[in-house]
Formats: sequence, C-alpha cells, structure tokens
Amino acid sequence: MTAGAGTGRERRVESVHVTALRTLLHASAIYLYLGGFASSAGVWSAILLGTVGLLLAPVAHRHRLRLGVAALAALLLTVVVALLAERLLQRAPLAAALGIERALATADVLTFGVGGLCTLFLLRLLAIRRRIFSLLEVAFVAGSAAAALAAHRHGMIHRPRWLSDWAWGRGIDPTHALVAVGAVTTLLAALLFLRSQRLLKLLTTLALLALLGTLFFFALGNLRVGPLDGADSLGLSGRRPRSANTPRKEGSGTRDDSLFRDDYRSQAPPQPVALAILRDDFSPPGGILYFRQRALSAFNGVRLTADPRADLDVPARFPSAAPWGQRQQQRAEAHVLVPTTMYLLVDHPQPPALSHAIALRAVDNPNSRQFVAAYEVLSRVLATPGERLLGQRSIPTDWPAARIKHYTAVPDDPRYAALAREIVRQVDPRFADDELAQALAIKHFLEREGFYTRRSHHADSSDPTASFLFGDRRGYCVHFAHAAVYLLRSLGLAARVALGYAVQTLKRGGGSSVLIMGDRAHAWPELHLEGIGWVTFDIHPERTDVPAAPPIDYELEKLLGEVARHDPTAGVGQHPTPWLVPWRAVGRLAFALLWAALLTAWAIKIARRVAPRFAGEDAFCRLAYRATLDRLTELGYGRRFAETRERHAARLRSKAPHMVALTAAHLAATWGSQRAPERAEVEVLLRQVARELAQHTHPLRRLVGLINPLSWLWTR
Repeated sequence: MTAGAGTGRERRVESVHVTALRTLLHASAIYLYLGGFASSAGVWSAILLGTVGLLLAPVAHRHRLRLGVAALAALLLTVVVALLAERLLQRAPLAAALGIERALATADVLTFGVGGLCTLFLLRLLAIRRRIFSLLEVAFVAGSAAAALAAHRHGMIHRPRWLSDWAWGRGIDPTHALVAVGAVTTLLAALLFLRSQRLLKLLTTLALLALLGTLFFFALGNLRVGPLDGADSLGLSGRRPRSANTPRKEGSGTRDDSLFRDDYRSQAPPQPVALAILRDDFSPPGGILYFRQRALSAFNGVRLTADPRADLDVPARFPSAAPWGQRQQQRAEAHVLVPTTMYLLVDHPQPPALSHAIALRAVDNPNSRQFVAAYEVLSRVLATPGERLLGQRSIPTDWPAARIKHYTAVPDDPRYAALAREIVRQVDPRFADDELAQALAIKHFLEREGFYTRRSHHADSSDPTASFLFGDRRGYCVHFAHAAVYLLRSLGLAARVALGYAVQTLKRGGGSSVLIMGDRAHAWPELHLEGIGWVTFDIHPERTDVPAAPPIDYELEKLLGEVARHDPTAGVGQHPTPWLVPWRAVGRLAFALLWAALLTAWAIKIARRVAPRFAGEDAFCRLAYRATLDRLTELGYGRRFAETRERHAARLRSKAPHMVALTAAHLAATWGSQRAPERAEVEVLLRQVARELAQHTHPLRRLVGLINPLSWLWTR
C-alpha cells in the first residue's frame, strides 16, 4: 500500500471515531434536555430517532435536498405529530383503552421522537452545508450541560443534588465540579467543531485549550463567582463588584427614593443573601426574626432618609478592623441577649444584624468562595410581653429638643395629624392617654384598612405615603411603614422606619442555622419607649393579593450551616480514607467504562457495515470492499500482515471465489481505471461473496464473529 493510501485510511478511521463521538454527544444532550420532565419512553424515542436524523442528514446532502424544503418539512412533521399526540390524549375511548400511562407514554414517543429526529437532522444538515453552522451543534451540546446544571444558579449550591452531594461528600466545592463539567463540555464541543482538521492539529488545539483552562482555573482559584447586582426589592444588597474580603462601608450607594416603586414584581427567583447561626436557643415573640440593616429617621422635607449620626444604635460599618459597639443601650432588664454569627452571601453596604445589635466583631471567613463577609453579633431582643409595656412614655424626659424634633418631624400636611387624632378616638377611654395604646390603635387601623399588594401606583406622587394613606391604601411594606411612622409622629411619638430582613421562623428547619432569602427584604416601623429602647412595631395587613412566600429550603439552610462550621463535606458525607482504594467504586466505574467501550465498538462496527448503503457513487466501492474485509476478519479470514490484496483474495479462492473479482473491482475504482465497474456490478459481487461465505463457514462461527465488537480493529 502506498503512503497516500495509508493517509487516506487514517483519515477515514478518524472520521468514524469523530462520528461516533458526535452521535454520543447528541444523544447525551437529548437525555440532559428531556430527562427531567419527559417519560423514559419519550427520552429513548428522541435519542433513537435523533440518531436516525444524524444518519439521514448526509444522505439528504448528497441528494442536494434544499435547506428550506427540509426545514419546512421538519416543521410540518413536528406540528402534525404534536397534534396527533394531543388528539390521542383527547380521545377518551382510545385513551381509556390504552390506559392513562400508556397514552401519555405514546404521546411522548410521538412528540419527542419526531422532535429529536427533526432537530438533529436540521442541525447536522446545516453543519454539513456550512461549517459555521457547526456552532449550532456546539451550542446544542453545551446548552444541555448548562440546562442540567442551571439549578445551581441563584445561590442554590445544593443543586443539582446528584452533583452537589457527590462533591460535598468528598470535601469538594460543587463550584469546582461545575467548572470541571464546563471544561469537559467545552473540550468536547471544540472537538465537534474542529472535526474537519487534521488529527495532529486537532490534538494540539485541544491540548492548548486544556492548558489555558487549567491556568485560568488556578489563577482565579479564590475568585468568588456570585451575583453582583442587588438581590432584594429594597436595595439592601450592594450593586458594585468588589473583593470578597473587603465589604463596603458607610452605606454608600443607597438611594432612599428607590424604596417607593410602582407595580413592583420580582425579576428573578429569590436567592439566599445571608446566613445567620443562632448561638443560643431562642424563639422570637411572634415567630419572626428581624435582621435590621438600616434605619430611616431624618425627614428632609420630602421623605425619610438615613442619618448615621442620629441612629447610633444601627451599625453603619463592618467590623473589619475594630469591633463595633452600640453607644446607646437598650434596657437590659427588658431584653434577652442573643449571640449570632452572620455570613453574607452577597455584598451589603451595611451589616445586617439581629435587632437590636449592641456589639459586632469580625471572625474568620470559613469559605471565601461562598461568603463575602463573616462577623459575630450580640443582640438584645425584646422579651417583655406587650401588655407589660403599657404606661411607658415614648420620648424620655432627658432628650434634647433637637433629638425630639429629629424623631417627630413629619410632612407639612395636616391630614396626617387629623387622621391620627381620629384613630386614637377609638381607643378604650381607660387607656386614652397611654402612648403605647395610641400606637397600637394606629397599627390595628393600618392592618384593618390597608391592602398589601405589589401593584401599587404611588411612586410618581410628591408624597407617595400621602397618596397611599389618603388614597386607595394599597401598597407594600414601605408604604405601611412610612404611613405608620408619620401617624405616630403626628401624635408626638418618636418613630422611625427600619429596613432589613424578616424571617418567619415557623417555616424554617429546626436547626440553629437561619437562611435569609432576598425576598424576605422588609421595611417596618420602630417605636421608641422610655426605659425600653426601640421596639419593633411591624404592620401585618389583614388583606393581600400576594401569595405566601415559599418555605426556606431546609437542605440548603443545613448545607450552608455546615459550610459555615468549617465542615468541608457540608454534612453530606465524610472524606474517603486517603490511602484506601475504593475498590467497589473503581469496579463499578471500570464496569461502566467497559460497557461504554463495547457499545461504542459495536456502534462503529455497525456503522462500517451499513456505510455502503448510504454512500455515493464515488465512495461506494471503497466502503463496500471495507465492509467485506470486516466480515472476513470476524470469520478468521482476514488479511495477514504484509499480504497484498491480490494474494489475500487468491488465498480465499476456496472459501469465496468471487473475492478475486471484488478485489479487482476495488483496485480499479481506487486507481481510477477505465475498467472501473458500475455500482450494480459491485452489488452483485457483494451478494455472491456473502453467499459463498455463508456456505463455507459454520453458523456458530458466523454468530461468534457477528457478536465480537472489536473484530473490525484487525481489518487490513
């Protein structure tokens, strides 16, 4: 054999391998796309018919099928089959005869099977016609991996569970596993796109990509991949990227004007923003934990804004360098001390802390890839029942006039005071002069008369609170909190608006970890009582059109708690013994790899055997001769080392006399001889050789050769 012929054969072998890999990749992509919601029958139907579509695309290309006609036919076929499947489910007698499970499975087989056939047929045909369209194949394969791992987004580091549990159980951050999956997918996609390159160039390109990916991974090993935009409705989280170890300070970048929004709807699923670990057994009154981050107390003539100089009890900076301590204490006798440790999952301009914080101290970040900051908080939480607070004044007698004015300033609108006086007239005469009883009357009025909705329309007003309170009284927490503060201040009571997160403890797990989600962002009023301090005075409207928030994902809450406690396995499992080989796992992996190799070998063998049926005139004779050599090899009649084709055919004259003529036809077609046979003549010779081999070979030997998946490897 000449060198040129050998080179051509090497290219043909490479093409078979790449074709097998492409088929496997597309089949895997279909499984990842459909495995989560389609039935098993539907998934396998899509895989099998999709493979048929891959095989039909080269045939359509050789017959010069127009792309527009193919796309239109595929679309019509998909629509017709989908309508037939829907009709099948709607026909009650037929569905009853099949049974609901079989009817659904049949509909899945029709819909997903034809969908897979048309999709892969068009993708392959486009890639054959124009190499640039191979990017669509790459996107199809890479998109399947992204779809399978999309559950990991929005802070859900425990999903997908099959990957997360495996990674955490071995002390591996799932992010690393995701990066590895993405790298492998990228390499395979590159292999798919570069399939027409020479083998050496292809391997060099893949090696370079692998090297660059490895360098990038290690260079950015400590880079945290997380959301940079605000993750809540009140703008409590930061919006500018920064280092994971340097939280922003002093509440910069916040905009109080953005609190009032019209027709507010969440644009993304809620994601975790912080984790709190309670260091002591504590059950909050009312079952709600309030993690305060900011306070709005200064009225600037338009609305309430933050004033860190007045609200000294609200930490305005992270305790990165020095601990923070509250200058104005809550009364110790009326509160219980609750120590917590906070782990922030997204950037915050100010540190959220369980109300009311009296001390903050920085702690080591246990996992910089998961948490942006970590600090301990010591809080005083009110433990005195509400009825025992009656009789307390709001403003202490020792407050200076400037401080009183700061916490009682209201808009220059007489309607606030008029409505407040009208509300307190309903108070029981026995408590008419009690300031806390008056405040409770305002709270009950707003809860009874207000309607909680996110489809409000007050933001364009000069005073959105007045538009809400003296209008339709439809709004969300920001409207209720501001309305309550203005009404309380109209009565001469000290009040302010607090911003942070409110977590319903009745809907969380029983552990010490408290997961704070972005959709728990909340605004609530705070009332000051002499001898007590600031008291959370939340408004809970009786009417709403907003569905209840989903319960906290207990598995994610528990997992993050274990990460915060320095458990590298996140409580999922234990590290494998360092020097103990897991033979059972190795055996299973080896068994799986063996079966994968055998199935791949069988697929290649079948592809080589049926290739002549789909070949054009110029390649038919060559592929037919190769298929015959494969059959001879599996029967033990293969070409020997250094044996010419003519001598091989002569040696088999007793077993297959027509092999001599078939070999001559192959050589004539290969070298472009004028005596090159027609396709019909070669087909006759093929049938004669097959008949002769069947006559002179024992059936058991033929069966063993047919089952052998590796026989084609020794074809010369």
